[in-house]
Amino acid sequence: MSGSSLHNQVFIAVMGVTGSGKSTFIRTATGDETIPIGMSMKSCTADVVPYKFKHGEYEVTLIDTPGFNDTYRSETEVLRDIADWLEYTYRSPPHIKLTGIIYLQALTDRKMYGSSVRNLKMFRDLCGEKPLENVLLATTGWGVAEKAGQMSQATKKEEELRRDPDFWKPMIRRGATMCRFEDSRDSALKMIMSLVGKRPTVLQIQEELVDEGKNLSETAAGTTVNEELKRLQEKYQQELEKVQEEMQEALAARDEEMQDILRESQRRLERLREENRQAQDMLHYERRNEVRRMQNDMDSMRREMERKMEAQRLEDEMKFEGIVAQLRRHQHKVRPEQQRVIDESIRKAEKSSSKTGKGVKLLLNLLPILGSVAMSLLGFPIFLGNPFESISSLFEDN
Repeated sequence: MSGSSLHNQVFIAVMGVTGSGKSTFIRTATGDETIPIGMSMKSCTADVVPYKFKHGEYEVTLIDTPGFNDTYRSETEVLRDIADWLEYTYRSPPHIKLTGIIYLQALTDRKMYGSSVRNLKMFRDLCGEKPLENVLLATTGWGVAEKAGQMSQATKKEEELRRDPDFWKPMIRRGATMCRFEDSRDSALKMIMSLVGKRPTVLQIQEELVDEGKNLSETAAGTTVNEELKRLQEKYQQELEKVQEEMQEALAARDEEMQDILRESQRRLERLREENRQAQDMLHYERRNEVRRMQNDMDSMRREMERKMEAQRLEDEMKFEGIVAQLRRHQHKVRPEQQRVIDESIRKAEKSSSKTGKGVKLLLNLLPILGSVAMSLLGFPIFLGNPFESISSLFEDN
C-alpha cells in the first residue's frame, strides 16, 4: 500500500445498539443494495464486516459492527468480536487507525435507559477520551418521525440526548460532534466527509490490547462488561435460592401445580446462570484459542474450505515446504501465543509419515486454532469468509 494511497484511505467504524440503523446507513452511503437490512429489532449484522467504496479522491471503508445489545449474542461476544477486528488491524501492517467512528441512536428507541446507558459506557471505554474528537453521534429515524407527524417529539428526544449527562453530554464536552442522519445518501456522505480531515486515531482498547499487552478482561471496556456479568451472577443466584425455598414450601404443602411452575423457573435460572458463567469465562480467557467463537459455523466453513482448496489445487501449487516458508515469513504478524501454535503444528507435520496432502492438512489444522483473520495475516486469505470478508485487501500490498 503506497503512501499516497494510504493518505486517501479512510476507515470509519459504524457502531450502535441493535436497531439503530447501522446497516441502513452503510447501504445508503455505499449505494450497495446487497447489504442486508434488518426489518425488526433482531440483529442483522452478526459479525464485523468492512465495506469499501470510492467517493471523490477517497477510498472509504465503513466497518459494520454487531449491536452492543445483539439479539442472539452476549455483550462479551460482541465486545470480543469488535476488539478482535480493532486489534488485528492495528497490530498488523499497515497498522490501520480509524479516521472516525459514527455512533448511531434511533429516535424510535423507547428503551433509552438501562442497557442503553450501560452500552454507551462500554462504547466510551472502548474509545477512550482523546478519540472522542473523531466521533460523530448521529440520530436516526427522522424520516419515520416526519411521516408520522412526530417531528416535535423527535426533536425533544434529540435535545434530551444532547443535554442528559447519562447520554451524550459528556462526550460532546470532550469533542464528539452531534448530527442527524436524514435517510439520504447526501446526508450520509456529508457525515463521512466531516470526518475525512480528522487525524486517524488509536482507540483506548487498541492501546490496551496491543501497546500494553492486556487481556480483554483487563481493558476498561472489558471491566465494564465484567461488572454487569458479576451483578447478573449474584441476581440469578439469589433468585435460585428463593425458588428453592418456595419449592420446599410447595413440597410440604403437596402443591404439585406450584412445584411444576417452580421447576420451570429453576431450569430457566440455571440456564441463565450457566450462560452468564460462560460469558465470564470467555471474557477472562486469554484468547489463545479464538476458534471458540462461532464454533457452530466452523464445521461448515471447514468443509467449504476443503472444497475450495481442492478446486484450486493448492497442494499442487504450493508444496509443504512452500507453505511452511510462507507461515514463517508472516509469523511475526500474529500474537506470540499463536506463533507458538504454528511452531508446534509445523513440528508435528514434519514428523508425520503422510506422503501427500501434508500442506493442506497443516493449514486445516491451524484454522480452528488461529481463526480466519490470523490465517489471512499469514498469507492465506482463502480462509476468509465473514466476519472479515475483505480484511485481506487491507493488507494486500504488505
